[in-house]
Amino acid sequence: MNGKPWETENWNVSQCNYWDEVRESFRLAPHIQFHDATLRDGEQSPGVVFSVEDKIAIAKQLDEIGMHRIEAGMPAVSPQDFEAICRISRLGLKAKLFAFSRAMPGDIEKVVASGVSGAVIEITCGESRLKYAHPKWSLEDVVRQSVETVRFAKRHGLYTVYFPYDTTRADPAFLKELLREVCEQADPDAVAVVDTTGTILPSALRVLVGRVREYVGGRPVEIHTHNDLGMGVANALAAVEAGAEVVHGCINGLGERCGNAAMEEMVVAAEALYGIRTGIDCSRLRETCLLLERLSGVKVPFNKPIAGPAAYMKESGVGIKVATEHPLVTFPISDRFVGGRRTLVLGKKSGKDSIHMKLDELHETLSEEKVERLLAQVKELSIRERRYLTDAEFRALLDSVR
Repeated sequence: MNGKPWETENWNVSQCNYWDEVRESFRLAPHIQFHDATLRDGEQSPGVVFSVEDKIAIAKQLDEIGMHRIEAGMPAVSPQDFEAICRISRLGLKAKLFAFSRAMPGDIEKVVASGVSGAVIEITCGESRLKYAHPKWSLEDVVRQSVETVRFAKRHGLYTVYFPYDTTRADPAFLKELLREVCEQADPDAVAVVDTTGTILPSALRVLVGRVREYVGGRPVEIHTHNDLGMGVANALAAVEAGAEVVHGCINGLGERCGNAAMEEMVVAAEALYGIRTGIDCSRLRETCLLLERLSGVKVPFNKPIAGPAAYMKESGVGIKVATEHPLVTFPISDRFVGGRRTLVLGKKSGKDSIHMKLDELHETLSEEKVERLLAQVKELSIRERRYLTDAEFRALLDSVR
């Protein structure tokens, strides 16, 4: 280490993240845990259906990389989901296993039977959801149903996470009274703040998490965010700054509508931007993302951080030598750190240095005159096809100018 936590062999990020005036406002918990919900919330992506064997393979992969908590599914959804959770529970994984449940004792009975150690217990508290989906529910009804279910779960030895979803759109007075009553009467082990529709600013979420921490009397606060406005990861990290101790997410940002906060991005951000040692094997993150791509059928976006093909790709000839010799100048996170590989591609934006590097890669040499001719042909083909060249196309052009 060089004494600069923002510049290591694994990353080169902004020094501003480590300024005292920035970090003195943080309320970071001593230990941050990551709770992966891919097997439940990730499967809620339209058209995604994991088989029992898929879920077992995903759970094993998450456990191998050191994920702290795995939400194995919702046993009440189907017999297949229940079977998957039961089989995952018998694997002897190191991760703590949770199952998702509505605030109904009947759901908790299935959670208990599945063999997991924890329950995430949901009930809505969003003002508009109560108005239109449950118009007859009063605050007392929500409190009573919540208290009954949390107590039932605790009597059966489950670690209980109270999950009042749509938290960020709840009436503030309603939310305050709900959380205080449920915590006082049922004593859940933790309480989640849930941005179900991804519609809160990071600055607002910091304030909300701070208030919730006051309402719940010292219990751990967890954060669950969605990405409808592209702020899932930013909001989750803002909650961590405000003292959230557990961060929920899904690999590749899978989930309903625009997805959940991308787990792999949050883990790397925690390491590089906050200096949090997560204990998760980041060198296997890309491998994990590609496994989920294959099993879910949802392709990783081309420019997706960490796992997208463009994340460690360079076409432009400007700065290509620096990008090759000192990659952290161009790529803020080392490709090796996340299990990726830097790739040089050739196209319209390439220059002679790019051609020379590609020739070196192929153990080929050309005169400068032929390099200029080859570059012209590369640019011409790229412009005509409106993309970068494949290696086969480059080899064909190389053969034509020898």
